[in-house]
Amino acid sequence: MRRSVSRSKSRGQGIVEFALVVPIFLALTFGIIELGWLVYNNHTVSNATREGARYAMVNGSRAAENTGSVADANSVRPIVEERAGNLSSNIDAVYVGFHCSNGGPDCTPEEPGSLVTVETTYTYQPVVGAIVGVGSFQLTSESTVIVQY
Repeated sequence: MRRSVSRSKSRGQGIVEFALVVPIFLALTFGIIELGWLVYNNHTVSNATREGARYAMVNGSRAAENTGSVADANSVRPIVEERAGNLSSNIDAVYVGFHCSNGGPDCTPEEPGSLVTVETTYTYQPVVGAIVGVGSFQLTSESTVIVQY
């Protein structure tokens, strides 16, 4: 009779230990998964911003001679959204700015040798955060390159 009492006590101890450890284990596991998604989204948005900057770089003043316009936010945004793939619906803003590298008064910002900056803002909505009550936050990526053409 004594053996059955000790078995039930050890079985109860195992259930209590399981109940204490499982929430911590699940929180750690889902936290690692969420961090992986965050890094993936950040990398994708950074790559899309780099591609947008490359597009603006090759569509400087020479492209304006052929098409009549230099790269701006309206022409770069579709490139960024295309490269972002399924993340494009959460891209909030794309900024494109040309800057003279020498800063002289006779500088034309879209000319070769000047700088173009593309900045993309993306709203990241955590999957696990919706369960816990953490809201969305902004990821921002910026790329600056030298105008080539």
